[in-house]
Amino acid sequence: MPSLHPIHVALHGTGGDVDISGTWRNELGSFMLIEQVGPLLSGMYTSTVSGDASSTSGPLQGSVDGQQVAFLVHWTEFQAITAWVGRLDEGSDELVMLWQMTSQTDPGQAWASINAGADTFSRIP
Repeated sequence: MPSLHPIHVALHGTGGDVDISGTWRNELGSFMLIEQVGPLLSGMYTSTVSGDASSTSGPLQGSVDGQQVAFLVHWTEFQAITAWVGRLDEGSDELVMLWQMTSQTDPGQAWASINAGADTFSRIP
């Protein structure tokens, strides 16, 4: 019978070394500050397009494997999590990403709790 205990392995990607540390802004003015240590990402994301037309922030965590990037943000002001997946556009300082957000809804409304979209982030020098 297989073990039910989690297996701890070092994260080693197969892609080349890419560092996306720094500040990034998307087409809607939202921005994120990313710190990268090896393949692991951490930081803070500030959205300028929250539901009540104000900004909101949340901690960011993720991973990089070559030019592939994935991260999530757990929003601190409301019950929601957003995940982005995409890649660093080769030869530029742009992250091309798709996102999905899930938020709290009434019972029986699971599909209404999931929204999706796309972002392009540009590195701010």
